[in-house]
Amino acid sequence: MTYPDPEWNRTHVPYPDHANVPDLIRAAARRSPEAPAVGDAQGLTLTYRELDAASDRLARLLSSTGVQPGAYVALYSARDTWAVISLVAVLKAGAAYVPIDPAWPRDRAERLLDGLGVSCIVTGPVHQRMAQRLAAAVPSVRGVVCPGLAGQHSPEAALDEETLIDLFDHIVDNEDRLRAAGFNARGTGCYDLSDLEEYRKHVSWLAGTGGPPQPSILEIGCGSGELVGELAVGAGRYVAMDVSPLSVKRVLEAYGQEGHGNLEGVVGPAHRVAELVNGRFDTVVMSSVIHFFPDVEYLYDVLESVAGLVRPGGRILMGDLIDPDREDHPGLALPRRAFRDIGEVLPAVAGAAVRERAGTALRGALGSRYDVELTVGTQASTPRRRTFWSGADLDVQPARPADVPVPPDAVAYVIFTSGSTGTPKGVSVQHRSVVNLIAWLERAYGVGPRDRLLAVASFCFDLSVFDVFGMLALGGHVRVASEEELREPDVLLDLLIEERITVWDSAPAMLGTVTPFLGLRDDLGNAPLRLVLLSGDWIPLTMPDEIRTVFPETDVVALGGATECTVWSNHFLANEVDPAWPSIPYGVPMDNARYYVLDADLSPCPVDVPGDLYIGGDCVALGYAGDQALTATKFLPDPWAPVPGSRMYRTGDRARWLEKGLVEFLGRLDDQVKVRGYRIELGEVRSTLTQCDGVRAAVVLAVPGPGGQRLAAYYLADDVGEEELRAFLSRRLPHYMVPDHVVHLRSFPVSAVGKVDRTALLELVTRKEGGS
Repeated sequence: MTYPDPEWNRTHVPYPDHANVPDLIRAAARRSPEAPAVGDAQGLTLTYRELDAASDRLARLLSSTGVQPGAYVALYSARDTWAVISLVAVLKAGAAYVPIDPAWPRDRAERLLDGLGVSCIVTGPVHQRMAQRLAAAVPSVRGVVCPGLAGQHSPEAALDEETLIDLFDHIVDNEDRLRAAGFNARGTGCYDLSDLEEYRKHVSWLAGTGGPPQPSILEIGCGSGELVGELAVGAGRYVAMDVSPLSVKRVLEAYGQEGHGNLEGVVGPAHRVAELVNGRFDTVVMSSVIHFFPDVEYLYDVLESVAGLVRPGGRILMGDLIDPDREDHPGLALPRRAFRDIGEVLPAVAGAAVRERAGTALRGALGSRYDVELTVGTQASTPRRRTFWSGADLDVQPARPADVPVPPDAVAYVIFTSGSTGTPKGVSVQHRSVVNLIAWLERAYGVGPRDRLLAVASFCFDLSVFDVFGMLALGGHVRVASEEELREPDVLLDLLIEERITVWDSAPAMLGTVTPFLGLRDDLGNAPLRLVLLSGDWIPLTMPDEIRTVFPETDVVALGGATECTVWSNHFLANEVDPAWPSIPYGVPMDNARYYVLDADLSPCPVDVPGDLYIGGDCVALGYAGDQALTATKFLPDPWAPVPGSRMYRTGDRARWLEKGLVEFLGRLDDQVKVRGYRIELGEVRSTLTQCDGVRAAVVLAVPGPGGQRLAAYYLADDVGEEELRAFLSRRLPHYMVPDHVVHLRSFPVSAVGKVDRTALLELVTRKEGGS
């Protein structure tokens, strides 16, 4: 038997292992300050000088907000130039970036932010309000930075006051008492007067509990006056405030004539309460109001103003709050945990209590909502902690590097991959590994200042690491494709021509959306595309020829590896493909990477003998963030490394060495699959399926097909429909993890050995697709 030649793993090449990623980008900016660095669909294009200055300012701003070296900073952003500036700035601030896709379910985003202890979220204007809600719900997040938002955030700018006035004037003018009170406003008709009475009694009981005799009460958002009728009669003073002039007028007409000489009316938005209302109060009531606030910052501003009007020991009652975990609502909805530590933001708050509605007679959505009671302490005049920064704060920062050390072994980013237990795994990658990757791409494929790349990979997909940092470190230009452009393959082809793109980098499935259009275009001959990088999934044997037929001078490179090994660790020039091959070879290890095919005893397998694939070298990641036990099982000591203490990563892949020193990929060991370029643990999807009430058991499989693998879910349940289950999964998993096929079964087919017959399950889907 022939064993692998040790020369196949002698890949050591010197590279600047003392450098960090920002060092390389600064060097590129010094070499060509006026060269274009990054651009987007909105037309915002920056030179290297401008990118360097903008990212320096943002790095300084992040540091000033409390971001420490080694901290985790989330990117929650649209695909644009500001996102790229933000990624560079996070690294310059000495922190590690954590990409969170705005398309992910909110619950998933919260769990990942909380699990890592992320300290700050950088976002853009499009996703600013959701980022603020995430920050409010995750205790470790101290603030949100939105560098692309011009001007300072202000309540006046955030609130569309005229629209609110029109809305509430319209509601309160309804002759139907329920609708005038805001009940059944969505046309559902599910509530009657008994529900309104229960609501009145419930909120009035909360407002009146524990207060002094004849308290002074301020109600913000008095609406049609339902609470006024309950509370004003026993109050020493009652101020009814609303943004709607008609609302205040109706309240004074209805209750001012009933001997309520203590009743006052004030017209104005909530954020002007300190300006419009005089005196101090024992209780402030805001019920069915908060979900009309524009964002979390507005809520904090209002609470700060209101606290200044409350006597020490007095209370602020927020009633009818909406928890997004329990109710879909277009307004401001915050989970109960958002108020757990609100005293850290508002020093005036000495205590916070969430009041549940279990046991009350409130039904429907009203029964799932909750109330919060804040107790005001003696620090009512203490300003609240700042939690939001915008472009105005960025503009005042000096355009010079932050005084923060960034050692090469610092973590550059954490990217999440699917986890078999239902919990995604955060892979921590150091600067040194990224620098090695960049140096290799320059040496192996000549990537440099002449290149322009169309960035189509998600920031949550590790291919984006090269797209952003590789291109910028080597002096190239990054054109970020927007979400809208990604949905139009013909537009992507237009961009190849218009933007003079020379490098394409994606999973095969992404390129596969474009290739059907290649033969329909007669204007691609002059496109300068020279390098196509394909990775993340099986590459169809026909794809290289499809590309080179239209772009004959283009090199097509098949790459492989793992997120745990810094994007790529092997490569194969696939310009010529033998149609008899079972697949395109994995290729050879890249510089400073080593490949091992080992048996169950961790001994090398002979050439042509399948075994388990392990990867060693400078590409190996630090491990899984916050999970030392899993890191220890997947990252093992490397006995063949030239440097003692090195580790190798157990990929979970099957592979074999071929005679000419190429590695052939043979598939997965476990139930981890690649679908449309995303690595997915079938166990995570299965675990989520079984969390749906009524689902007794579930199996998830990858179904092969000409367009690549797709997910199919099979489940046993008595009263859960397929569409209901699909909707359940869509609320909890990213779109690419929601199965294409969902099949309801009475029982699973069983094989001769008593196990679930997966072949029979696959046939259920393939027969359905074939129409038989």
